[in-house]
Amino acid sequence: MAEKMKTLLDSLDQFIKVLALAQSVHAKDWDIQHVQRALDWGTYFQHVHHRFRTDNPVRSTIETQITERNKELSRYIENYNPIMFDDLHNGRDILCMSLLQNKALPDPTFKYVTELLRNADSKSGESTCSTHIISQKVVSELFLSLPLLAFEKLHELLDNPVLMTQADLLRSSLEKRLQLSEDRQKPSVVSEFLGQISKPRVYHLIEAILLSNEALDLLSDLLLDWVQSDDDHCVGFFMNVNCQVLARLSFMTSKFRNVYINHLVKLGSSMAQDVTCGKWVSDTFKLSFDGLLDHYKHLMEEPEDVKDFVLSNLRTLKSQDGNYDVSGISVWTDILAEIHKT
Repeated sequence: MAEKMKTLLDSLDQFIKVLALAQSVHAKDWDIQHVQRALDWGTYFQHVHHRFRTDNPVRSTIETQITERNKELSRYIENYNPIMFDDLHNGRDILCMSLLQNKALPDPTFKYVTELLRNADSKSGESTCSTHIISQKVVSELFLSLPLLAFEKLHELLDNPVLMTQADLLRSSLEKRLQLSEDRQKPSVVSEFLGQISKPRVYHLIEAILLSNEALDLLSDLLLDWVQSDDDHCVGFFMNVNCQVLARLSFMTSKFRNVYINHLVKLGSSMAQDVTCGKWVSDTFKLSFDGLLDHYKHLMEEPEDVKDFVLSNLRTLKSQDGNYDVSGISVWTDILAEIHKT
């Protein structure tokens, strides 16, 4: 019995160290196999907790060992999170939470752990209450801790595993909430959920969800409705999402296209010629003439119906400004001239 207890306590030491490593920079070296072995340890100590939770002598021995290891590790690890005997029951969940909160974790390993949580949460017959709660907590905390992102090209966004995983988690969580809501409640559910995510993070998550769909579904419609429901949302979305993405969304839905074009018209209409430098500038929006032109150039790369719509709109605006062909008089004349050059 003494030999078995020594083996158990030695194994416990190793598991506690594994939990500590999951919170440290050393997680940068973890691959999927490391995670799988650590989860096996977690499963083993779930059984240990179940077997000895009412066995006072053994439980006391285990608790003493845990206390000693906590004291030892706290001396070497800043902000070390000590564990208790009852934490062994949720060892797998604690491990996953620690890894997902650790910025040092490699992207493929991060994605593997989030998939584990999502799969466990979706199997309601097999998942435990703690797994469900911890996965929901992970979702919320990940949204709020997502680092600021900037993407120059569309493929950079779609190839970013962290962002796409975050977007998948947001989609999954929203879809579950929407399934439990009546139709009239769905917009407020989306608004409430998105309202918890800081800006501009929320805009990048929305664009990732929208672009991951070949066709717009109910959730996509609700996300676009949220963007279009408020001037601040609209301006924030258009200013933080790159032109290529906005052009793609304009092709996917005419409703979005109309809102986007109206926004571009506001941008252009706010511009005036600065006679000192001979450039179009805006006192209302932080966007240069070249920035506005970039939006229109990307729209010209879309299918013919989008191009025709945009060109028709620009010609109407030019006509309303006096239909001048001389540069420097109408911003719309100059936009059209630059587009025709390309």
